[in-house]
Amino acid sequence: MDIRKFFQNKAVMSAGAIFCCALWGISTPIVKMGYAYVNATHVPSLLLWAGIQFILAGVITAALYSIVAKKPALPKRKSIKGIALISLLQTVLQYSLLYIGLLNTTSVKGSILKSTDVFFIMLIASLIFRQEKLTVKKILSCIVAFAGIIIMNLDGLSLNFNLLGDGLVVLGTAFYSLSVVITRLVAQDEDPIVLCSYQMALGGIGMLLIGALFGGKLDLLAMLPIILCLSLIYAVSYSLWTVLIKFNPASKVAIHSFMIPVFGVIFSAIMLQEQGGVNTLNLILALALVCVGILIWGKSSKD
Repeated sequence: MDIRKFFQNKAVMSAGAIFCCALWGISTPIVKMGYAYVNATHVPSLLLWAGIQFILAGVITAALYSIVAKKPALPKRKSIKGIALISLLQTVLQYSLLYIGLLNTTSVKGSILKSTDVFFIMLIASLIFRQEKLTVKKILSCIVAFAGIIIMNLDGLSLNFNLLGDGLVVLGTAFYSLSVVITRLVAQDEDPIVLCSYQMALGGIGMLLIGALFGGKLDLLAMLPIILCLSLIYAVSYSLWTVLIKFNPASKVAIHSFMIPVFGVIFSAIMLQEQGGVNTLNLILALALVCVGILIWGKSSKD
């Protein structure tokens, strides 16, 4: 079987991307459960928590790869710089800025601003790296899907912009978007699973050191089930996402990430039974618009 053709199949690519989004969506209520064992307003503690998770996710990914491939998961020497750069952008800078930013803005605005990653990826891939063509249909599909995210969060939306909150969330999102495009470049000459495992582990080490240096604390024993669960989620989702990015245009995969906040709302309602959540009609409209946006992209001309 031709692996490249398999993952380039539109149905396979969309199903895989949506599966990743569902995993990231279900991680939202699990993270909220973890707040009971850590000071959620103390950034070093959050970075310590995230660092441990990503180190474990990287180790799990590398170990499973080694078992299946019957060889050690070792990156090529020429890929090390690229992996380190992706780790810095995607794991350390993105999550550090997001954690600080989300302390200074609402979850509603954070969800909306984080969804701008599709716009960033589309612009970076087409205008800076020239990996793709920027088309009217692509722009329209992003606008339609983004409108769905706004509608879903209308009840708690405010228009003021806080640099230390909203600004840092957008900056973290921009770093993540840049990392996605660079991932596609590095993955052309590197096994995507190896790339993913090492970038997660390196990023985790960076965040763990920063968190520990600035006095981060957490109840590790009590949080162990949550950490293990999230590590497995990140190992599977980021590995599959990296494989999809390797074989498809970055923005073609990224358009599906508009599903993440939708899944996050649905799973939070089911698992946490939160009161005063998103209006059901708003959620249905949001899901419909996001699906329409993805379909418009799918109907766009070949990249």
